[in-house]
Amino acid sequence: MNSRRWTDEELLSELSKALEEPPLDENIIRAAQAALTWRTVDAELEILSLSEGLEHAGAHVRGTGPGSPRTFAFRGERLSVAVEVDDAGIVGQLTPPGPGQVTLATPDGPHATVEADEVGCFTLPPAPSGPVRLDCRLGADHFVTEWATL
Repeated sequence: MNSRRWTDEELLSELSKALEEPPLDENIIRAAQAALTWRTVDAELEILSLSEGLEHAGAHVRGTGPGSPRTFAFRGERLSVAVEVDDAGIVGQLTPPGPGQVTLATPDGPHATVEADEVGCFTLPPAPSGPVRLDCRLGADHFVTEWATL
């Protein structure tokens, strides 16, 4: 059996021909991109669950009447946090319960940081008006909530 002797140029030419991919139809590319946008829709829908009787408009949540406390519940993969916001401040609890750290953040950066006790409870000072989010740490678990407008 005789094998053909290839020159380096012939070998590289054949290799480049073998590796050429036909152009993809633009419709296939758009369909693939659209499919990827749906991969996390269930998780995104579960991020913010609201207490019964509260209205939801984007990330802004209101209580049932003027001056009434507003309740937010944020769920992550392994850590969640429920808070009640009123004029006196923010009271909340981490789940699963345990000692941790909670930082109230605004678009300008951290506003206040407090320690959660052994059952995950914490109290933050009143938040400034506008968008805020919580950066929660419990052991090795770390969770940052979506922005909520107060």
